Amino acid sequence: MRNARILLLTVLAAPASFFAAAENLEVTPSLDPDPAVVKILNSLGPNQSAWLPPVKTTGPINETMKKFGLHKTGPRPRNYCKKWVWAPDRKRAFFCGANAGVPHRFNDVWEYDLAANTWVLLYEPDADFNRVRHMKPDEKQAFFDRTGMVTNGILMTVKGAPFDPIHSWWQITYEPNMHALLWVMGNQNKAGYPHKNKIPWGKVEMWAYYPFENRWEYFRPDKTHPPGQNASILEYIPDRTNVLWYTRSWRGCATSLFDGRTKKWTHKLGKKEMQKDPNCPPTEAVAAYQSHTNILVVHRGGDSRKGKLTPKVTYHYDLAANKWTKVLTSMDGPRGFDSAGPMTYDSLARQSYINHGGLWAYAVGDKAWRKLTPDGPGAPGGMACYNPEHNVLMVDPGRGKIWVYRHTKQ
Repeated sequence: MRNARILLLTVLAAPASFFAAAENLEVTPSLDPDPAVVKILNSLGPNQSAWLPPVKTTGPINETMKKFGLHKTGPRPRNYCKKWVWAPDRKRAFFCGANAGVPHRFNDVWEYDLAANTWVLLYEPDADFNRVRHMKPDEKQAFFDRTGMVTNGILMTVKGAPFDPIHSWWQITYEPNMHALLWVMGNQNKAGYPHKNKIPWGKVEMWAYYPFENRWEYFRPDKTHPPGQNASILEYIPDRTNVLWYTRSWRGCATSLFDGRTKKWTHKLGKKEMQKDPNCPPTEAVAAYQSHTNILVVHRGGDSRKGKLTPKVTYHYDLAANKWTKVLTSMDGPRGFDSAGPMTYDSLARQSYINHGGLWAYAVGDKAWRKLTPDGPGAPGGMACYNPEHNVLMVDPGRGKIWVYRHTKQ
């Protein structure tokens, strides 16, 4: 069994070229468009919204997942997991991230095909790690023996995936040069696997999931690795062809760029230390990169503290100037919190949206949030993603139907 695990891990850790050349990548399974969905999308005019028919699902959905009804709804939004990211090379939108134990904790990966109105399960979860809290010691040990292993000092599942994952917060993104979904995570192994790995518990590091190959890769930190922190921000910056990782802790804030081709980090401070900057946003924020202005927009606030709401603050990060700025502080606008309403960027309308307490829009030049009133059903809460192929905002509240909205007609 041990030799089989090592052989499996060797295959899973192989370079991408071992599986497929980039120019030969194909999206599987290929799905036919749903005529009813195509009709709705074709008929949407400016500022119009609609509900699509019930979603379909496909992929290796196992019996454990069916117990939670995921074969009917797809993954559903999870606590601190509402970021839904667009993959331009697949023309689909990715979702992953674990609940805090209610009702389950899966390391599954899904993608949504809008024209086919289908959630596709790509990575079948290894196990429901939430189950161990109800197990007796011998049952728990048997569960660990079946699901986990430590290889080269790294704790992972026997299939080479993250073991006992946690929230995605705002720290997943898709890197099209690598053809990979990136996820920085820490504080893994809340289930208590008795590992002897060399990586301290709680350290935040990065994993990649390669959908064209259905495999995970762990990125071992080198001297260029930034100071990690959970509840951070990970965003792909298309004009830089880099991934931006922003972290904030009691030590300060740090903004770093990851090059998917060289697998190296560049720190915008010039050094690895944290920066004490009062204009840096706090943790658990939502963000969207407005590519036409080269500005990362971050929003946070509206929490209830001692019976009073905190101000809602919008920040800009100018990559060229390497500068954070507080541009708007108000009691109006949407709540800014990664477990409340997600944020996404409409590249045609050149504005970002937050769907929480209605639909809100923000443009860098305006420096103001505007509440929109769609012609059609109002915006629900739930995970959200802008689909540039069909020019619609997609929202999945987790009830088995997708809401779509088109702001500007092409």
